[in-house]
Amino acid sequence: MEIIEHLKSFNRKERFHLVGQLLGNTEFNLDPNILQKILDLLHLDTPISYFSAMDYHLDWIYASLELAHVHGNKPRSRVPSCIKATQEDVDFLLAFGDESGKTHIIMIEAKGDTSFTNKQLQSKANRLSAIFGKDNEKWSNVVPHFLICSPIKPNRLKINNIPSFMLNKNNDNFNWFRLDMPLNQKKVTRCHPDGKASEDGEFWKVDTLRNSKS
Repeated sequence: MEIIEHLKSFNRKERFHLVGQLLGNTEFNLDPNILQKILDLLHLDTPISYFSAMDYHLDWIYASLELAHVHGNKPRSRVPSCIKATQEDVDFLLAFGDESGKTHIIMIEAKGDTSFTNKQLQSKANRLSAIFGKDNEKWSNVVPHFLICSPIKPNRLKINNIPSFMLNKNNDNFNWFRLDMPLNQKKVTRCHPDGKASEDGEFWKVDTLRNSKS
């Protein structure tokens, strides 16, 4: 599909190509079980093929939609809420076409050691609303989806002013699936001599995350 070809053409992050080459998986194909889990969560049929990428810029998504809609490479008037010329991105992207000719774009945000915040998700919602429309009214042949993943399911996220395509089918929460993170991982923390954490600390200590004994 044309939109997917444009999405592929923007995927120039060296990390993607390096990791794919080193792991012998240049297409970034997902584990079939994980792919099916995502599709089941979003109530989607299994596609024949798909495009996937990591750290995918939101500018690239909008540009791909525009290029597929209005052909040619002449300068276009910039809509600041859609094209920001920044590295704002989604952590992972999946895109594929269905039998009806629609292109599905799945955007995934992940948190491992930190937590999702309402401020962060509202900022992402504002940007995605500008790109796709509050009710996904901008592109008749595109179906966006959004999900979050983390070790523990968030339970205090607000959904006011969040577009419906970012929520589950009941429109009462975000789509979520578990991110498996190892236990007993460590991090370096700046601190004071007494061990109290501080960004201005002249000492450092090692903290353990997700302690298996807790």
